[in-house]
Amino acid sequence: MHMLRTLALLLAVAMVGQSTAQVLVFTKQDTLRGSITPERAWWDLTYYHLEVRANPEDSTLQGKNTIIYQVLTPDHRMQLDLQEPMKLTNASQDGKELSFQRNGNVYYIDLVKEQIPDQINTVLVHFEGKPVVTKRPPWDAVLTWKYDQHGNPFFATSCQGEGASTWWPCKDHMYDEPDSMLMSFTVPGNLTAVGNGRLRAVDNNNKEKTKTFHWFVSNPISNYCVNMNAGHYTHFSEVFEGEKGNLDCDYYVLSDNLEKAKKHFQQAPMMLEAFEYWFGPYPFYEDSYKLVEVPYPGMEHQSSVTYGNGFENGFIGRGDISHS
Repeated sequence: MHMLRTLALLLAVAMVGQSTAQVLVFTKQDTLRGSITPERAWWDLTYYHLEVRANPEDSTLQGKNTIIYQVLTPDHRMQLDLQEPMKLTNASQDGKELSFQRNGNVYYIDLVKEQIPDQINTVLVHFEGKPVVTKRPPWDAVLTWKYDQHGNPFFATSCQGEGASTWWPCKDHMYDEPDSMLMSFTVPGNLTAVGNGRLRAVDNNNKEKTKTFHWFVSNPISNYCVNMNAGHYTHFSEVFEGEKGNLDCDYYVLSDNLEKAKKHFQQAPMMLEAFEYWFGPYPFYEDSYKLVEVPYPGMEHQSSVTYGNGFENGFIGRGDISHS
């Protein structure tokens, strides 16, 4: 009898809890973001070339994205995602301008060219805007704009929760990833821009006093893992002899933190060795391994892990990470 009374009491408490719990309300925008819509399903994403110009003076971004895809079934309307306040300014295919319509955080692009199954096609879109400045990175999106102690711009993206479409136009759903990707980031000439993968080239744009850094990822990559980081960085590197051979390890830190970083990052090869022992080889040998200092605690971006923990063990100076 005592057990029955206990069960009844627990049931009553659970019912009261359910009645007072906050009810989640989903919107049409949630459906468009989270569903494999007809405007997404007919094409398979294969490649991005994302080009972004960052303007620290007014916290704006401008750029374009070349999207290469394979036609699965014939259709003429493509869904791309780009969240407000960012906006799409132009779309084209084979040099011909395309019309598009906006529905909140979704753009529908009307294609004129016949879309033939198995055909490989390209769409080029231009975009601009002033993305949201994050209040609690990396737990909300999208950009962290800061300055280092010498007044140099120091900024980074983080968008795991809200998605990559908070700052660049893409097919923002995890069911489809590009097979590879090129990122070209243009920043003031005294800065270094760091992205995912390997650095292919640096362009000196002397007339406008900027530099463009070209980073290439040869592995499939989730949109939210794509990151852009910029600062007055100093670079150092080493080679880790891992289970799949030599792994290039690169470190980008603010110049004033070089000596602290060299000492603290001695733990990186130890971490890699432990993880490979327990979980198998690091999965992105082709794209290298990087630690990049940023003005927020950090995030696990693919092949470009961001770090802002003050070069101390534990989380933000707490010796025991279990208390974080």
